[in-house]
Amino acid sequence: MSKCVLVPGAFRGSWAWSRVIDELASRGVDAVAVDLRGGEPSMNDWINDVVRSVEPGDVVVGHSMGGVVARAAARSPMVARVILIDAPVIESGQRAVDVSGPPPTSLPPRSTVIAPSAVGDSNGFDADLAAWVNERLSPTPFGPSLDAVEVDERIPLTVAFCTLTPDFFPSVASRRRFDAEGRQYETIASHHDAPLLAPTAVADLIVRAMGQDRT
Repeated sequence: MSKCVLVPGAFRGSWAWSRVIDELASRGVDAVAVDLRGGEPSMNDWINDVVRSVEPGDVVVGHSMGGVVARAAARSPMVARVILIDAPVIESGQRAVDVSGPPPTSLPPRSTVIAPSAVGDSNGFDADLAAWVNERLSPTPFGPSLDAVEVDERIPLTVAFCTLTPDFFPSVASRRRFDAEGRQYETIASHHDAPLLAPTAVADLIVRAMGQDRT
C-alpha cells in the first residue's frame, strides 16, 4: 500500500509533521516525515533526501519551502502524486527565489544560513505549542533556493493554500498567480503552519487527494 512522504518547510524538521502523522494513522494511512540536511546542500541534495524515502506509488507532500522540494522530487518515477500545503508553486527552470514574491534587488551569498523567527500568537499558536515549536526551530541554508529545478508536469498535483497566511509569504504570490490564471486549488482555514495548527484538515485533504489516485 502506498504511503505519504512528508517534507517540512524552512526552519522545520520531521517533527513538524507529528500531528498529521497521527491523524493519518487514525485513517489507516502510513506516513513518514523526512529531514532535509543542513550544512551547505544543493537543491539536488534535498531532493535526494526525499527520494530515498519514496517507494512505488507513494504520495509526496510538501509544506512551504518543502513544497518546492516535493514537486521537484516527483522526477522519481515512483511518485504517484504531489500535494502542496501553503507552498510556493514552482515550474520547470525556476528557482525557489523566483517564486518567493517580488524579485530581490540583490541576493545573499550561497553560503548564507538564515536564522529562524520565533512563532507566537500572531502566527496562530497558543503559548504551549509555540514554546514546543520554538525549541525545535533551526537555521535553514539559503543555497538550495538558488538552484533551478525541473518539474514533471505529468505527475498529478494537488495544491492547498492557507486562508490566514500573511501577504508577504511566498505561497500568497503563488495563490495570486493561480487566481490570475484560473487554476484550481483548495483552501485550509489556518495560519501558514497548517501541519501543526490544523492537522485534521491537512490529513483530510491528503486522504481526499490520495483517493483520487484509486478511482
